[in-house]
Amino acid sequence: MIEYDDSKQVYNVYATMDRASKGGIFDFTDFSEAKEKFLQLLGDTIFFNRYYVQEGMDKMYSSPLWDDSKTLSKKIIGNYKRIIEASISKKNYQSLVYVLFNEKDTTPFAVHLFFRDNLFMVNCRDDRSYIIGKTFEFTNFLEAKEKFFKLLDFTVREGRRDVANSGSYMYPSPLWDEKEGHRR
Repeated sequence: MIEYDDSKQVYNVYATMDRASKGGIFDFTDFSEAKEKFLQLLGDTIFFNRYYVQEGMDKMYSSPLWDDSKTLSKKIIGNYKRIIEASISKKNYQSLVYVLFNEKDTTPFAVHLFFRDNLFMVNCRDDRSYIIGKTFEFTNFLEAKEKFFKLLDFTVREGRRDVANSGSYMYPSPLWDEKEGHRR
């Protein structure tokens, strides 16, 4: 929960233990920091409840996020896609090659973000769609999203460096192709 404490001029972030008690209370003067902590607490709740279900233990309460499934609903995946695509638009990264929530897609040079076995996974693919390096695993969406964008940022930096040094990169993009006169 996020509540604004007018007397202290801070945002209180906390999780309820049951309907009456609160866990630790975190104070933030900046709403965006409070929101990040709130989302982290939600991610932790999802992680622990999925673990409880997987181990046959009692869950805190029922939710489609962890009940009887190792997959996310299409609605939740759709929401995650919209969040990422909004950030991609904000950063003008539409020309980059990426794949969201389709692990089996074989698009060359793509940065992938997908969900499998109760984990968000992020990796990069080469020209034959083989995984480059390792697949990074996360228990919550926000950490996976952050890694996904770090890899896209790296792709842009490397594209600009390679074009400056050798004149080309893995694929064309206005983010690094100077010869087209539209580098950003």
